[in-house]
Amino acid sequence: METEEGNFIGLDKAIADLDGTGSYFLNIFNDKGVDLGVLRLRKGEIDTQIPHSVNEVYFVIEGNGFIEMEGMLKPVKRGDFIFVSANVHHRFIVDNQDLVVIYFFPS
Repeated sequence: METEEGNFIGLDKAIADLDGTGSYFLNIFNDKGVDLGVLRLRKGEIDTQIPHSVNEVYFVIEGNGFIEMEGMLKPVKRGDFIFVSANVHHRFIVDNQDLVVIYFFPS
């Protein structure tokens, strides 16, 4: 993805770029050992991600819902940080609002 000035992109542009992909997530940065992206689920959409081989950190920037980790549901809302250990089965579930999450993990 092309970013403004190489190392900077505004959230509005990232969401607009996501809208143009037809996907529910978009990798924004993938350089120097770090992947960062945005994930947005709308009501009725299914998070199809599979466990990753590295630890991940998520930050909820909009909406509310749940994260299912190893079969257990935990509520998430705007402002929550979520740590998911490597190889843990997890997925987000939308409640009554779009859920927008930033994700970080080592590449």
